Amino acid sequence: MSINVSLANSQANRVRDYASTMKAIRSSLSGVRGSLNNGWNAREMSFINYAIDDLRGEMNSVNNRLQAISSDIVTTAYEIKREEEEAKRAAERAAAERAAAERAAAERARLAR
Repeated sequence: MSINVSLANSQANRVRDYASTMKAIRSSLSGVRGSLNNGWNAREMSFINYAIDDLRGEMNSVNNRLQAISSDIVTTAYEIKREEEEAKRAAERAAAERAAAERAAAERARLAR
């Protein structure tokens, strides 16, 4: 069974879509932070801002990891595909060498009679 590179690309695209969604949510969170700061002047806002900034940092980290995973999926799929193709070529060469050796042995046996 060989790897389905097309499926791997599709899965990588889904991961990239998740990263894009995460980025959009992170951006929306910035807007919420701005709205809160404009409409709510309380001491607690420094804690809320800190929590939002911390969450945005975590989201950025997750987004970066998702992007890296997406890239790794594609790269790995192509590496596996190349290895499978090389293994197939090696098996074909070995089979051809065996067949040639068998033909040579049969020819030697025929000549020895």
